[in-house]
Amino acid sequence: MNEYELISPRLEDKEELLKMIEEIKIVDEGKRWQYAGTSSLEKLKYEEWLEKVTKESIGKELAPNRVSASTFILLRNSDNKVVGIINIRHELNDYLLNFGGHIGYSIRPSERRKGLGTLQLEKALKIAKELNISRVLLTCDSENIGSAKTIEKCQGKLENSITTPDGYILKRYWINI
Repeated sequence: MNEYELISPRLEDKEELLKMIEEIKIVDEGKRWQYAGTSSLEKLKYEEWLEKVTKESIGKELAPNRVSASTFILLRNSDNKVVGIINIRHELNDYLLNFGGHIGYSIRPSERRKGLGTLQLEKALKIAKELNISRVLLTCDSENIGSAKTIEKCQGKLENSITTPDGYILKRYWINI
């Protein structure tokens, strides 16, 4: 198995991250969770996005209703391929407590079903612990079976399912770390 590392995104990761976003755009088109964990990379120029996530990580210039958050990429060292992205929110506001959770993530479609979502989440949980988050909330769309399995493999305990303001069912899991 290749060695994988969870790192902060860098300028030199631009091409790989944009390729991953293109894959997600095509494969996950129309899915509610299409860009989960990407911190809006699909909406911004890469350099603007990189500056945004850097500022978010220290709680600087946060948009309204946003909290401090750290964004990481899962990098395969053997070929420097970005295979995933994950966003760890340092705290929960009312919206995140109900609908978003502490962590959002995506795995590159061509790299799915290889255990990388679980690996990425396990690494992120270690970072959450370093951020003094002892109980992590994760949510996923009830139709996103892959995400639910990933959360459950990482010891996520289903608390409940709720209906969002948009009318879809969201599963809420807690992981004690």
